[in-house]
Amino acid sequence: MATTDAESMKRAFEDVGFDVDVALPELAHMRTRLRMSPTEVANVYQMFDLNIVSKSSADVVDRGKVSIERLEAFEAFAERERGRSLESKEDAGGSGFGRKRRRAKSGGSTPGSTSGTPGNYVTTSPGTPGTQRRFSFSSATKTPMKHAREWSAELDALGESGESEYKRRAVTPGSARSDASLASQPGGVGAILNEHLAEKIALKTDSDVADVVAVEHLGTEKFRYMRDRISDRVRMIDARVREVETRFAVAVEADDDAAVATQDDAAVASSSAFVSPVGSKTGDEDGHFVGRIVSAHVGSDGKLTDKTVALEGSIDGSSGARVRLELRDLESYSLFPGQVVKVRGRNPAGHCIVAKYIDTDVSVKPFARSKTDSPVFKRGAEVIVASGPFSCSSNLRYEPLHDLLEYVREEKPDALVLCGPLLDAENALVKSGDLGEKFTYYDVAAKVVAKLEDELRERGTKVIFVPSARDVTLDPVFPQPAASVDEFVTDRSRVVSVSNPGTFEINGVVFSACGVDVLKHLSAREISQGHAPKERLGRLAGHVVRQAHAYPLYPPDVSTCLDARHGDALAFERAPDVLILPSDLKAFAEVCEDVVCVNPGRLARGNVGGTLAKIVVHPIDSMESDDADADATRPHEVQKRCRVDVIKIK
Repeated sequence: MATTDAESMKRAFEDVGFDVDVALPELAHMRTRLRMSPTEVANVYQMFDLNIVSKSSADVVDRGKVSIERLEAFEAFAERERGRSLESKEDAGGSGFGRKRRRAKSGGSTPGSTSGTPGNYVTTSPGTPGTQRRFSFSSATKTPMKHAREWSAELDALGESGESEYKRRAVTPGSARSDASLASQPGGVGAILNEHLAEKIALKTDSDVADVVAVEHLGTEKFRYMRDRISDRVRMIDARVREVETRFAVAVEADDDAAVATQDDAAVASSSAFVSPVGSKTGDEDGHFVGRIVSAHVGSDGKLTDKTVALEGSIDGSSGARVRLELRDLESYSLFPGQVVKVRGRNPAGHCIVAKYIDTDVSVKPFARSKTDSPVFKRGAEVIVASGPFSCSSNLRYEPLHDLLEYVREEKPDALVLCGPLLDAENALVKSGDLGEKFTYYDVAAKVVAKLEDELRERGTKVIFVPSARDVTLDPVFPQPAASVDEFVTDRSRVVSVSNPGTFEINGVVFSACGVDVLKHLSAREISQGHAPKERLGRLAGHVVRQAHAYPLYPPDVSTCLDARHGDALAFERAPDVLILPSDLKAFAEVCEDVVCVNPGRLARGNVGGTLAKIVVHPIDSMESDDADADATRPHEVQKRCRVDVIKIK
């Protein structure tokens, strides 16, 4: 194999994101046998990786390298694809290997032809038996865009010149895609919740306009930040403990008669057990204590080990006493600083509680209930969720956001939820201040919002914006008031701005979203035992649900900008149906305590595309709901009828 030929092969594989150094000689012989160009080999290998390798248990790190062990299976795959390509030449003409031969859903055309809609891709529902999502890519050119990839000529001129890395690495520019086979594999790109449900609401029409209601926690006209005091922080963390203590005290009074009547009922006795002050001696008897998890080392940074866990009681109930927790008798636990728990165990001498059971569900709030004829049951909701940054880190071309809007135009959801930042403080141009003489941060935000409104003008989709402390056009504080969009948009009825964290309803379905990366912060501070590694992401999201608090970690991460004076806005008044937790961690969709928890990932990761989430809440069957009393209420039970697809944007 000539040196130039080897370089061409290596370059072709690098263009599609694969390291080929180890398998380069073997690929050279295979290329000769198959009579393919280096570019054709690379494109077919990408198809092979998507359709075959992702179904195995291969680690995501290994998938970036072409290994010799996979070449035999790859060659068989390439021969099959080559045979299909030769068959398609007679029908479509041309000589390019790997030409798309599957017809697009909308017009039945093939990319590269002059009819139909270019840029479409073929996919079948993962929930349909005997079918799967499949993708095929042309080796000659990339799939053309439906609309020109132009956001703003002035913004495009900033930063790097020439073709961006995002565009070079985008296999199918302008189209979102997901793959059902990736969902079940560790380290896979996609994730699907309730795969058996349909991807669309069957009875929905284009004329349906979503009913969006925002539940405001903070008023922008009265919000003043950077004024919290130590007393505000003490009040914030003590209020959470007192709420749980009060709840158990009420339970004792309410269940006294029942406890006497059913003394052998262990469940009643446990739920109505008297709560002892933290630090009180119990001798050989078990006591029940309520407090928050802290580090036993005073003055530490709050990091825990199994030897430094302590329980701190409330000021009124326990005088703020702090006692070490011994965890040796527990088979499993999952703890972090600031977590409010109920502990059952012995405290013989008053300075160490030997825990037998730790209840972490003490703060769970009840779910919303609605009448049976409510839209939450009759209409359902289709929502697309994406989290910023919306532009690559080295430029302000907003290519990922452009592709997202193209996907929204195709799907026509009820609402598009955009979790900030709109203009990221970590963007290279923002950090260097190199925006030219024409632009301020607000000018950039105004151009982006205007383009977003223009792209969705003809659709019924409503836009819900959740702010972020990383947005340079907003005050970096958490909790964060809703951003004012009046001066940026012309049709105020189409855009809903909520606080951070924010709660809003779409056709009656209750959504809550938090713009701070609470999952990442919890991941760095949590200690656990007896839990499977694959349950970790769902367990972290479950902490937020069980604590009924958007940011239950304390002390907070240094990047949080937590304002304790407004700490009441972090508590959930009721459990949401869907909880949106954007994070740098792996995107996922899980059901935690009957709440659908979704991390859509980041729309842009560095200079490449990231992920988004499509949420479909199906209505309840009309025959089932017609039999019920229209004035009666029932829980939403969204977790049973909600499908979530985590989708790669490029």
